[in-house]
Amino acid sequence: MNEIKPRPCPECRTLMESRTINLHYERKGSELHIEVIGIPANVCPRCLYRLIPSAVAKHIDALIDPLYERVAGQKPKVLPVPHIDIQFAPRQRQALQP
Repeated sequence: MNEIKPRPCPECRTLMESRTINLHYERKGSELHIEVIGIPANVCPRCLYRLIPSAVAKHIDALIDPLYERVAGQKPKVLPVPHIDIQFAPRQRQALQP
């Protein structure tokens, strides 16, 4: 994987830094909560604006969309809805180019 290239923040124009972030996903009408840990992103050190490369966002969507579909299609509800954590291994946390 390649490093994320630094770029100016779209909010305050400060040069953003390559970091890993965590995101919490919830969808209206679903009880499922998903935490994604170790996402490569550009983060503004001044205003904390975060920018995830589109390839990374698409990969995350491909992981979580089937989980939401599966929970929505579960009938009858045999178990309570789980809280799911997805954590990328540290060696996989190297950033991608946007």
